[in-house]
Amino acid sequence: MPMSKADRIARKLNHTKQERLQISNGVPSLTDLRTGVPVLRSTNEGMVEYIRHNNTLYKKVLDREVIEPRSVTTTKSLGTKAIFEAHVGSAQSNMATGSEVLLQINTADIDTMSSYDTSNYLYTVSVSGIYFLYYNVTFNQFDSGMTYSQSFMKDSSGSVFGVCRIDDREFTADAAWVNKAAHVVKHLTAGTTLGVYYYQTGGSAQVDVRPSVSSGSAGAESIFGGFLLTEPKAVRKVEQQAGEETVAPDSSL
Repeated sequence: MPMSKADRIARKLNHTKQERLQISNGVPSLTDLRTGVPVLRSTNEGMVEYIRHNNTLYKKVLDREVIEPRSVTTTKSLGTKAIFEAHVGSAQSNMATGSEVLLQINTADIDTMSSYDTSNYLYTVSVSGIYFLYYNVTFNQFDSGMTYSQSFMKDSSGSVFGVCRIDDREFTADAAWVNKAAHVVKHLTAGTTLGVYYYQTGGSAQVDVRPSVSSGSAGAESIFGGFLLTEPKAVRKVEQQAGEETVAPDSSL
């Protein structure tokens, strides 16, 4: 039986590369379609592909693809992330020897979580996570007769970190000024407190901590600060991958 003209056209279309698939509105009828030739229609269901086969109309509702931007920049309010920095507002003089002395860093400059106490000179961790911590302290009036001294950070669990040792190679007279700075990355849990300390063995109790000054020629800066590097969920994920015990969720979150 010879092929009809419509069948020949349909066969030709099936074997011809389709340059562009036209999109029309509304649901087609069976007579609108050629056998084996798909069409796209915009309907109440969304974008739908229709095709005619054995005098039956078939359809497939197409899913919508959501394409995320290649790079998205988001800005968090400083008030939602733990950041702090405080400085020494007035000199702390004649620090004791033979015991740890908490430095009186008594003026808060940045404190997004209201967690730095300028009366007891300690920072209280409000959000568990990994923190970047630092200090920079300017001392003077060292006793040349001391054995050694050191500055360091210490938390409420007794962990000591950011240790800087000071010995007689760093000054030639009692009036010499010495600057010490350190920074660490530390995992801290909510409720932990920490501060900057000084310890001296031997010599007289005459060392002073110089206050921070705005003039560059004075050469003194005594500060303590830090900020949260990771969110709590990120910390838990890292610890789970390492096979460590996970951090209990922070009840304040």
